[in-house]
Amino acid sequence: MSVAAAIPEALRRLGIVRTFDAPRALVWKMWTDPAHVAAWFGPEHFTMPVVRMDVRPGGAIHMAMRAPDGTDHPFDGRFVELDEPERLVMRTWIDLPDGSVWFEVEQTVRFEEADGRTVMRFEAVVIQAREDALGPLGGMETGWSQSLDKLAAHVRAVTAAGD
Repeated sequence: MSVAAAIPEALRRLGIVRTFDAPRALVWKMWTDPAHVAAWFGPEHFTMPVVRMDVRPGGAIHMAMRAPDGTDHPFDGRFVELDEPERLVMRTWIDLPDGSVWFEVEQTVRFEEADGRTVMRFEAVVIQAREDALGPLGGMETGWSQSLDKLAAHVRAVTAAGD
């Protein structure tokens, strides 16, 4: 399956740049340590009750986001590349009950050191999607922006605590 023609080009690729007042090694850890990922990943008001990550090339990812109404939204993935602390590439997807993939997205995160701060460049590219995935893909920018807001707050809290 390829990206469905019904998915507008504007929803097929997302780029976000954020700067964190923290060293690159710490921001890298926020993306690769399941305890930290559980603290920030997911849109506002969502929690992450399940975060399993085998952080190595080819390693599996299994997570579940819990919506405010209590509904769990599980997804799977794998790490494609890890170049610590500079670059992280992973693919995530949502399987449907019939075993088919609803949509799959590759996320590339680059971490640049800048005078003790970290410039993070995030890119998400839709690899494949069914036409009925337009709703979730339409919310991808908002969801990732809210997740990265939570990441910024978590980085500030960890930095303030001296961890």
